[in-house]
Amino acid sequence: MGMVCPIKINMSKALLIDVGGTNMRYALASIEKDDLSNSNKIIFESDNFEEIISDLIKNNNVDTLIISIAGPKINDHSIKMSKIDFTFDASKLKSKFNLKNCILLNDWEAIAHSYSFIKDEIDYIKTGEKFNEKVFFLGPGTGLGASLLVNKDLVIPTEIGVTSNMSLKMQKNYNIQTDDNFLLEDFISGSAISNIYKLKKNINLTSEEIYKKYKEKDSTAIEVIEGFIRCLAESLTDFAVTFIPGNGILLAGSLIRTIYPNINKDEFCDLFMKSHYDVHKLMLDKISIGIITKEKTPLYGNLNLYKKINN
Repeated sequence: MGMVCPIKINMSKALLIDVGGTNMRYALASIEKDDLSNSNKIIFESDNFEEIISDLIKNNNVDTLIISIAGPKINDHSIKMSKIDFTFDASKLKSKFNLKNCILLNDWEAIAHSYSFIKDEIDYIKTGEKFNEKVFFLGPGTGLGASLLVNKDLVIPTEIGVTSNMSLKMQKNYNIQTDDNFLLEDFISGSAISNIYKLKKNINLTSEEIYKKYKEKDSTAIEVIEGFIRCLAESLTDFAVTFIPGNGILLAGSLIRTIYPNINKDEFCDLFMKSHYDVHKLMLDKISIGIITKEKTPLYGNLNLYKKINN
């Protein structure tokens, strides 16, 4: 790993960090600016995490550390990562580095906090008509993340990706049938695309490689990508009637940004609008579905929270 190159600045700053299953992004932020400086992405390695942030904190006059993490937040002080055996402890970090603030967020909690920064950078699969102040955020990445934003300030993170009530229906979309105990993220995530392709062809490929094969008209890749899109549309129907997001559903992440140009909007909306009751169809018709085109949304969520706690 290369050395971190700090820039010395006199005014106090926040160090914003987003930790995923593989990579870690970080940036410096100040109260005076609405943008991120010194944004970098490196491989996350738990063994030297504290060494890296120690250099950044000491050399940049940092007094606040805000970390968004791919893992459920059980309390305000610690988060254990979902895919890696590592736990972040806010109290220990605050004490060790003599910080004014150290805040931990679930990664999708952070994405919901980014709304004021991303609301003008959205492409729409389906337009709608606002009828309340709830926005539902969803993103297929290594797993499946989701959160709900209520009245612009209250954020409710979820662990929807590890539910399993739609398993049999999702299998039909991929034309597979097994007795395995599938979770929702086993059908709607980058890992799902890779694993289902392997189930069909016994070949290990990344979701990016499978999408490339999809563009090249590979029949199995077409079946998998189209199955993924159907699963996504149908699951959004259930999420819509569960959370009733009258200010829309927003999809985030590099995978959905990549696949978005190949989504047939009419077919997607038809799948989303399927409901047993007319009253629910009227509600679904009003709910917009958008793709967040802005990158680094968790870092912008951390930035927005930093500004809130200093106002």
